[in-house]
This record gives sequence, C-alpha cells and structure tokens, in this order.
Amino acid sequence: MALETTGRREFLRLLEQDADFRTEVRRQLLTAELIELPERLAAFAARVDQRFEAVDARFDGIDQRFEAVDARFDGIDHRFEAVDARFDGIDHRFDRMDTRLQAITDDLGDLKGHAAGRAVRDHAETLPDRLGLAHVATLDRRDLVGLLAPAASEIAVGDRQSFFRADLVVEARAADGSACYVAVEASYTADRRDSDRALRNAGYLTRCTGRPAHAVVASLRNDRDVQALVDKGAVHWHRLTEKDLDPD
Repeated sequence: MALETTGRREFLRLLEQDADFRTEVRRQLLTAELIELPERLAAFAARVDQRFEAVDARFDGIDQRFEAVDARFDGIDHRFEAVDARFDGIDHRFDRMDTRLQAITDDLGDLKGHAAGRAVRDHAETLPDRLGLAHVATLDRRDLVGLLAPAASEIAVGDRQSFFRADLVVEARAADGSACYVAVEASYTADRRDSDRALRNAGYLTRCTGRPAHAVVASLRNDRDVQALVDKGAVHWHRLTEKDLDPD
C-alpha cells in the first residue's frame, strides 16, 4: 500500500507541477473525443478544465485519506517497534542468563573433573590391580620431570607441561616381575582430549624409560569416540562411580 501511495503522490506531483506531463495526461484521456469531435475542442476546453479540477479535488481527497491511513500505519509501526524493543530486552536478559548458566555449567564441569582426579588418586594403589599389575609407586611431579629429562629437549614446552600435570602416573610391576607404567587421565565424562593425553603420556613414558606403559581413562562414562578406543583395547577404562566422587 505504501508503494501505491508513493505512486499516486508522484502522479499528482507531476500532474500539478509538470505542464508537459499534464498535457500528456489530458491527451491520453481525451484522445477519443479529439478524434471524434476535433472542431468542438475549443468550446469544451473550459469544461474540460473544470472536470480536471474536479478530478484533482477528488485525488486530493483520496490523498488525504491515504495520508490518514499512513498515519494510522505509522502508529501501528511505532507500537510494533515498542514491542520489538521489549523483545530485544527479553532476548538480552536470556542471553545473560545463558551466559550465567554456561559459566555455572563450566564450573560444575571443573568441579566434577577435580572430583574425578581426586578419586583416581585415591585409587592409585588399587587401580593397577585391574590391569593385572602390582602397584610399586605413585609418581609425583618431580618424578615426572626426572623421567622426561632424557627427551625433554625434543618435546614442545606445552606438551612437557601437560605431561607434568598428568592426573596420575603409577610405576607398576607385571606378573613376570617386569617394570611398567600406568598413565591415567580422569574426567566425569571422558572425551578424546582425555584419551589422547593418556596415550601421549604413556608414549612419553615408554620413550624415556624403554618400559611398557598403559594408557587409562578414569571416568563415570565415556563419549562415543573414547568408548570405541576402549572397545578396541587402545586404552583401558577405570570406571568410577558416583560414590567415588563423594567428598570424604
């Protein structure tokens, strides 16, 4: 409707301001009469002008009506803008809520991860038994730094630091008396980051000591990728329970 109103206004503007355009309009409207009654054109000129004035007056009335309609739509537009503004405010509030909920979720994830790490360290002496191994020693950070020293210069700083922050590394002994290691990464729900770190840490242990090392993920559950690695035997799974995560 706005386009139609604009067209009408443009038509009226040209009709009122452009003499050539007005002449052309008159020619279009009166073409049949001019062909049929050319000799009466002068006599009817005044009456034709009057008719155009009447038409102009009618168009003016129509314009006024359209302006009134436009004004009403403007009012409706303002109301919709006000509604949109309110919805924008609601959206911002929901965005803030989402941000807060995400922060809470992240915090809970960190807490669950810390609880899983604590539970694994609590099981350090018994965890190797599930692999048919005997616990010899639980290695601290100083021990890990010493173990990695022979190959430290060949390993990126970030990877070395990540190794030093391993959730658990245990020195163990197999049934035949041979020494080995167990590298454990703990999480509430294990994902590829956990399994990749466990496999990487086990690889570093073997690389630096020449002894076998077992990669273990300790978790209540695993995502699809980690479970596939567990099913293939690429990593071992030490399954935690909700009771393991309860604070003492």
